[in-house]
Amino acid sequence: MYFREQKLFRGFVIVLLMMLVILPAAAQADTVLQVVLPNFLRPNMNDTVFQPFEDDHPGVRVEVVYTDFDILTPPLPANDLTGYLDAMEKYLSMGDVVTVQNGNMAVEGTRAGYFLDLLPLTSADINLNIDDFLPAVWQSFQWDNGLWALPVSEDVITVVYDKQIFDEKRLAYPDENWTVEDFAAAADALALRDENGKVTVPGLVTYQNEAYLFRSLVGAGFYDPNAFPDGPLLVTPLLDEVLTRANDLYEEGIVSSSFDGNVGDVPFKIINTFGLLAGLGAINQGDPQAALLPGGVAGIEAQGFAVSSGTRYPELAYELAAFMTESPTFAANPFGVAPARRSLVGVDAPDNGTGANFVGRRNFSPENQAVIDQALENGIPYSEMRYSSYVWKAALSVRYEGLSAQDALQNAEAEAVANLQTAEARATDTLLLVATPIPQVALQTGEISLKFGVQSFVQPLPNNDAWQSVIADFVSTDPQVAEINVDVQGGFGGVEASTYAKQDDCFYLPYNAVPNIDLTLLFPLDPYLDADPAFDRSDQVGNALELVSKDNQTWALPIVVQPEILWFNKDLFERNGIPTPTDGWTIDQFADAVKLLKINPDDPPPFVPSGAGANHLLMLAAAYGGVPIDQRTSPPTLNYLDPSSVDALRQVLDLAKDGYIQYKELARPQFTLGGNTEGDTPPIYTESLNGFSFQFGAAPGSDSKDGYALTTYPSGSQYNAVSFDIGTGYISADTQNPDACYRWITNLANHPELFSAMPARRLLINDPAFAASTDANTIALYQRFDSVMASQNTINFQSPFGGGTNPADFIVEYWLFKAFDNYVLRDADLETELETAQTFGVGYQECVATIPPRDPDQELFDYFRQFLRCAAKIDPELGALIGAFAGS
Repeated sequence: MYFREQKLFRGFVIVLLMMLVILPAAAQADTVLQVVLPNFLRPNMNDTVFQPFEDDHPGVRVEVVYTDFDILTPPLPANDLTGYLDAMEKYLSMGDVVTVQNGNMAVEGTRAGYFLDLLPLTSADINLNIDDFLPAVWQSFQWDNGLWALPVSEDVITVVYDKQIFDEKRLAYPDENWTVEDFAAAADALALRDENGKVTVPGLVTYQNEAYLFRSLVGAGFYDPNAFPDGPLLVTPLLDEVLTRANDLYEEGIVSSSFDGNVGDVPFKIINTFGLLAGLGAINQGDPQAALLPGGVAGIEAQGFAVSSGTRYPELAYELAAFMTESPTFAANPFGVAPARRSLVGVDAPDNGTGANFVGRRNFSPENQAVIDQALENGIPYSEMRYSSYVWKAALSVRYEGLSAQDALQNAEAEAVANLQTAEARATDTLLLVATPIPQVALQTGEISLKFGVQSFVQPLPNNDAWQSVIADFVSTDPQVAEINVDVQGGFGGVEASTYAKQDDCFYLPYNAVPNIDLTLLFPLDPYLDADPAFDRSDQVGNALELVSKDNQTWALPIVVQPEILWFNKDLFERNGIPTPTDGWTIDQFADAVKLLKINPDDPPPFVPSGAGANHLLMLAAAYGGVPIDQRTSPPTLNYLDPSSVDALRQVLDLAKDGYIQYKELARPQFTLGGNTEGDTPPIYTESLNGFSFQFGAAPGSDSKDGYALTTYPSGSQYNAVSFDIGTGYISADTQNPDACYRWITNLANHPELFSAMPARRLLINDPAFAASTDANTIALYQRFDSVMASQNTINFQSPFGGGTNPADFIVEYWLFKAFDNYVLRDADLETELETAQTFGVGYQECVATIPPRDPDQELFDYFRQFLRCAAKIDPELGALIGAFAGS
């Protein structure tokens, strides 16, 4: 009764607001609607996306507020109700229209009053064609007789299986008539076991999509359809039976909710359509097949737009959300396999040259596309999955607490009821208000505003307060600049350097874009550098200035250097009588150290690489005197069969074989950052000193973290090796204020603390003020790294995340890494493997040499596909893995 009265009262307030707020046809001037979008949608956006809406609503301006991806995946209400409600209260205060999907839209959030019920607005909207929406998707955000969001796109959860392996095992293919015992039998037959019969690879992995399977097997939702507002209904005989049997399968190990190994080894999955694409969860053989869940259904993962209950403009906000569902730009988001509206099927999103629309994601086989089409028409709406997080929690209680399924479901149902009551109490205790837009600075005569782009994988900037402080100091003293608007982009999919050059006055990139960017988009810095009495070319560390020069001109200003370094446990070294490499060390000293640190054969490897790629192995090989892939030339020179390369690689890889260097398979696309899985505090580990230096809980520059200290990679008698990125500042050729941009980026170079990285200026490294805020060990490391960078016998290995590099330079490493894998993990002959890698590598380089330079109008993803096609042409086995991305 309380909720019904509350709902009626809220409806009255909405109607009252509609009467008080001036409607669209007569909207007041400068009415600002704020839309909250995740950062991964930034590449899809441009200044014209909302122009049609603004044209139809004179006096209304749309502002976009970007936020981190985490807001789409807050804590589950079943696990942390307070965390979920607090996150949603903050989120729905950020804008009038917000992005939602299964992960952040829950009954608890709507009961708490954070989301505006759109049903009264859709009922009154004569222009809304409900039949244009796929029925299952349209129903996904509807419950409690309310409509809480408008869908824009969706993905589907299906069964994905390896047809080839099913044929080899003589197993029937999964179909809509399968029972839980059919799944059990297939999983048992497909699981891999060791000589003792222990399961090493499960036969079925659900990727925490169990609830969809449970729902399809039970044939009913987890709520009481006869109550209003509805409540959880978990204690049913069928669900009890399914959970009990599922727990047996988990205990046997033949079914798992996750898998830490190579996902491609698992031939049977419950997963979304990423599982049908190579490298993103698909099977190794490249022949993934989709099938519907029991009952001929599929799970629906819906994406859409909701309106905050704290908006001052409910009707305008609703109209904006409806407009966004009609836009191909938003329907083409990377997590949707198809638009929610039938009228958008087959409509291409605007080409912005970033590859952000993930066209390759839709390149399914005809057979799989047919299953996806069936799934879209026969999907289980997300609304039918409400309270599923409590089912998942019950399943975990059975598995890990030893409860019976019935007891676990009773506990979960009681907790869900209590959580709903807590959420409803929030509706009376909390007044939600959308934050007022930041007012635009009123520029005086002669003053300017700079738009400054910053690429960051973490958004918003975690040290935004420090950025704003530096900006405020600069603006207060600069004679011309009154405002700097920081445009933070990056995240999922990345953003091209050329995009910044076209939309910002100046910008910062955490890599060097000069080798590959169209230089006509940049303003050369030499006129400013030559006229600046405060700039000294010899003050730039190492060869940083040379790296940003091309065609005898300087195109970027080095801001910071982000070196890959080593942390070592100084206390452990001293306790074991091992010389500490505080002033650097040789490769022989390094080898001696790792052998002394691994006393027992069963001890974990003392050297643990963090991050992706194999630069740590190549750098150690260089110290041993071998350069199997020489990136000082373009394209890189492949010296795999050179005797010095073979000897150096053998010495390094033998350290991995013998357990002194942690080794993980390199020639499989894993799309995750590597990390320490052998212990929390490895004696030696790698790290790149930048804003993401968090791998083992230490910020750069901390000399005292648990007795660790910094050092460089070991040196050799012939070569030294480094790997680093340069954080760089640029001025756009189209800016009207290049002078101001130059003053700003040179000022930025004096603030390396904003980037948690090494200054690109020697003067700063040696500045007493900088030294006072940085420990002596870090200063010494910076000085030593500067010296190594500038040395003539230093080999620089490109960072895997250096966005300015040629894609061919990294793809060519695949065959070398495969040789490493076969030698270390499969005891193959090293020379034979390297000969194969050399053949493939040279053939690949010859193929990509025929690829013409990228046309500025060519979509980036299409350009990259040409390199993938060369790889697939040279190596058919690799082609099977990347076929979906390589295209035709």
